[in-house]
Amino acid sequence: MAALELNVKQSGIVNRIITKTYFKTRAGKINKRAAERYLRDDLPCGLKACDECRKYGKERLGAKNSDINSLTSSNHAVIADASVWIRFYDIFESELFGNVLITQGIWEYVKAKSISAYKKMNGLTYETPSDRFSVFMTEFHHEIYVPPEECVSESERQEKCLLSAGNYLLKHWKKTGWIPVILCGEEGERDRFRQKGFEQAYTVKEYINGLKDAKRQELLDKMAAYDSSSTTDKLIYEEHLSHDQIMQGIATGKFRRGTFSVSRENYREANVIVDEDLNTWFITGIHFNRAVHGDIVAVELLPRTEWTAPEKTIRLRDVEELTTTADAIVDELNEDDEDSEAATNADVDEGEPKAKKMKKSIAIPTAKVVGIIKRNWRPYCGILMPSALKGARRHLFCPTERVIPRIRIETEQAEILAHQRIVVCIDRWPRDSKYPLGHYVKTIGALGDRDTENEVLLLEHDVPHAPFSDAVIDCLPPEDWKPDMSNVIKQDQWKPKMTGVRVDLRELNVCSVDPLGCTDIDDALHCRETEDGYLECGVHIADVTHFVRPGMAMDDEAVMRSTTVYLCDRRIDMLPARLSSNLCSLRGNEERYAFSVIWKMTREAEIIDTRFHKSLICSKAALTYERAQEIIDDQGMTDELAQSLRRLNDMSKLLKHKRTVNGALTLASSEVRLLKNIISEEKIMTSCICQRIGRLECRGWGEMRKEPLTNKRPKIATYSWTIKCFKLFDMKFKELIIHLPFGFLQNNVNFHFFLNYRFESLKIYDYQRFWI
Repeated sequence: MAALELNVKQSGIVNRIITKTYFKTRAGKINKRAAERYLRDDLPCGLKACDECRKYGKERLGAKNSDINSLTSSNHAVIADASVWIRFYDIFESELFGNVLITQGIWEYVKAKSISAYKKMNGLTYETPSDRFSVFMTEFHHEIYVPPEECVSESERQEKCLLSAGNYLLKHWKKTGWIPVILCGEEGERDRFRQKGFEQAYTVKEYINGLKDAKRQELLDKMAAYDSSSTTDKLIYEEHLSHDQIMQGIATGKFRRGTFSVSRENYREANVIVDEDLNTWFITGIHFNRAVHGDIVAVELLPRTEWTAPEKTIRLRDVEELTTTADAIVDELNEDDEDSEAATNADVDEGEPKAKKMKKSIAIPTAKVVGIIKRNWRPYCGILMPSALKGARRHLFCPTERVIPRIRIETEQAEILAHQRIVVCIDRWPRDSKYPLGHYVKTIGALGDRDTENEVLLLEHDVPHAPFSDAVIDCLPPEDWKPDMSNVIKQDQWKPKMTGVRVDLRELNVCSVDPLGCTDIDDALHCRETEDGYLECGVHIADVTHFVRPGMAMDDEAVMRSTTVYLCDRRIDMLPARLSSNLCSLRGNEERYAFSVIWKMTREAEIIDTRFHKSLICSKAALTYERAQEIIDDQGMTDELAQSLRRLNDMSKLLKHKRTVNGALTLASSEVRLLKNIISEEKIMTSCICQRIGRLECRGWGEMRKEPLTNKRPKIATYSWTIKCFKLFDMKFKELIIHLPFGFLQNNVNFHFFLNYRFESLKIYDYQRFWI
């Protein structure tokens, strides 16, 4: 035992504590959770100047900043409390904030309370190549940890942990000349720190005002929304219910939960889908109750006498503003002090909306928002509306997305931000304000500039477009990559079920057909006659899986980006250009890895045989649509490539005719298309692949996979025994199984094949839940 204790102490563990917490389940029961925590003495502080912690190799902070702030003449590290991170997280993007130390308690608290603030914190700390931020594991430090039972509330514990960390670092950094500076959101919190002996505590506004750099004004503008107060005592909106009240109301059926969706035709109207049957409740005017498009809300159905229906007119803010009279502008400015929106009506009416008399058959279920379950606020792109008052500080921001209300911000840079695309975040929406209050984040660029407008499109649609990280670039093969010939075999050597080999198809007349200027050529085709009179048709898809393996940083990046995004003048690649435009692009006269599907077909497009395998190909030509059409039309061209294109054209016509006869849907389009059938060859061939894969797999599988019993509700069969008329062992249940295939996809041969094959060998007592 003594040896074990010595071992534990040598590993850095000083103490072990067990904490017990109690929590309430959704069913209303009280459960106890016990957790074991080991407190250590070898956790690094993160400061490069600290000799004691340097041996751990985790130091990140160290940029000297003794002369950047008038509040202190010492080099210092900033420790911001949770309220600062949650309310003002955008200010930490500024280079004026360096040497920011984040305690573990603050990290976990912010993660639980504000996902947007947490994402910003995590991105600044771990996703950007910067040494401005570091995390201090205070929750496992034996001199800093504060037991939860010593505190009445979580906020009190966070304050004690912050004070404990500050006092420890003051002592720990004494020899280095560095000091910790705690930033608070409110003056009351700052005063409590100072009363307890920690003098290096300031409000975040005091710290920013003390910065000597002129850029501090931008940071003050970002904080302005929290300093603004309403000039009127009149409350416009009802108070939101608490989370417990909302959950209780939903449980009893009084309230419904749904996503708030504003109409694009009328900004005063919205809908909420309230159940699985996609039934919607209509919401209008004052009943929005400060909900923003995309919020998860709790709604309550109004009495039938207050039901109404959508207007049959289109109402857009921009149109209403253009028709506003000068007198209305003056009234609006007088009413909202320095607000600069020239409109006769606010985003919602003041007071209850006027009831409309309408027929009962016209009125639809109408509701009101009683609470917000989850906010969907994000950074919004748009422009600052011009102010009618010279020198005004408060302005209205007009988002690019029409379903988002105007946002009031405070800034002294209005003249600089005029005619610029800017980004603004919503901070809060008080009951006495017509508009949500927010703050300026950054400037994108000049209004109307092509690069600026492209950036707005990407930001508004949440398209990841940052440069690829170093971790992704490290996954790429070298520029001079060459195919590995050690596992390449000839066509006549290939046999079904062979793995780990590639078939050499370089002698085939493979070609690709793509739009002019296309660099990511991902598919190619060939068609040739065989010795026995049949046709051999092949589709070759670039083998990206050879370069992108599961778990790689490049795979994670591709999952996040999902697809390549094309703009008018550029594209946002899903994978780095070395892959998408080079090694995974089937360019002409270059050897490339591919995955090939080859059919042996009659001249009537009937499939005789199918092969699937990895391959090595060398495309003979990378054609544009126009060039491929010219080759097909020019009967003087009789080389193998021209004949292959004509065969592909003929086969695609036959395949399309068969699909049309079998009920295929052809969408109308105004697009002018050359070589109509070859343009869609990949889709046509893919449909054939899917059909053929289904037949092959049906022959090879012994029986369908049987899912284990779970708590999830099955989708088809298991619903039967939840209905009283269907019991597990009676004849009605047997009849259900027998007739199940005829109840779904009646014309789908493969669906019938799967079900009939499975049910032929199915014993009724062995039947379990299936996902079909």
